[in-house]
Amino acid sequence: MLKQLLADKKTLIVVGPGGVGKTTTAAAFAVHAARSGLKTLVLTVDPARRLANSLGLEELGNHEVRIPPERFAAAGIDLGSGELWGMMLDTKSTFDAVIERYAPNPEIKEKIFSNAFYKQASTALAGSQEYMAMEKLYEIREQRSYDLIVLDTPPTANALDFLSAPERLEDFLGSGSSGMLMRSMKAAGRVGLGLLKVNAFVLRGLNRFVGSDTFIDLLDFISSFDEMYAGFKARARRVREILRSPDVAFVIVTSTASSAIDEGGFFYDQLERSRMPFGAVVVNRVRPSYMEDKDLAGLGDHLIAKARTTAEMKAYDGYHVARLLERAAQACVDYETLARVDADRVVEVRERFKRDGDKVYPVPLFDRDIHDLASLARFAEHVASATGA
Repeated sequence: MLKQLLADKKTLIVVGPGGVGKTTTAAAFAVHAARSGLKTLVLTVDPARRLANSLGLEELGNHEVRIPPERFAAAGIDLGSGELWGMMLDTKSTFDAVIERYAPNPEIKEKIFSNAFYKQASTALAGSQEYMAMEKLYEIREQRSYDLIVLDTPPTANALDFLSAPERLEDFLGSGSSGMLMRSMKAAGRVGLGLLKVNAFVLRGLNRFVGSDTFIDLLDFISSFDEMYAGFKARARRVREILRSPDVAFVIVTSTASSAIDEGGFFYDQLERSRMPFGAVVVNRVRPSYMEDKDLAGLGDHLIAKARTTAEMKAYDGYHVARLLERAAQACVDYETLARVDADRVVEVRERFKRDGDKVYPVPLFDRDIHDLASLARFAEHVASATGA
């Protein structure tokens, strides 16, 4: 069962395409772990408020917030000794906190914070969100005492960036071009940079390509950031080690839609290529089958025949009741057709993930809206009890 995975790992990274119930599944993992007596944190990188709303909160911020035990009690849920905490990553705040922590002195710190390039890069630079998510995960694992951390990521295309964020940062910091630029900056010093700022001819030339102000801000940023590069590089390596740790597992959430299966399979291949630990595939919203072919054959006629013996059939317009029963019978046939398609798709998923086919967990369609802690707790039991092949 999936509940064993929750007990065995310290970090679960939940990934998958959009629209398959990934965030709700991550929240369900966290709720079940907390009810099992674990101190649990669910961290989302998705800016939508789905996680906060399902936890009964208006919003989540960049700091861990404990879900009050009173909320569980009001929902009729016994939390026991467990704790549930939640937070939503704010890329800018996390980047600022890293600078606060590792800037060598107040002057460098203020210079970075006031730099126009940094203000833009800390939120818009490609990969900044993914790296800061890994930075936050590193910080929490190293400095907090959670029994389980559940990281809810953006849809698959962005989640793939999580795998490469540490390597990309380390590659950039160790690249020849950045090293050459750093050495040139050190050689030029403030005098050289000052001359560049007052050389109108040079600035007009730069402005054609990147904008002179942007280039100066970039040089200032690199110069100020110099003494922090070694620390960032070391942390990038540590994050990479964490992602491959045996107490970490990636959980792929998908559905029975062909496109979702394809995306999940693509991510699975990337995990294997990157030597990252795979934990499970959760196939959400699988329609269970309730009827056999012999039950469906002539179902409409059977229902009408049964209805004719009832007082209600005589009390109402028999023609319209019969048409209603025929539509109900057709709805049963249509549902069973979809249920059998889902069963075939689950087989397809197991085949697609055949090296780990025993870690494919179909989760039957949950027939209730999940909008509060009570419904989330019921869904958590629904998910945690799912069994593999």
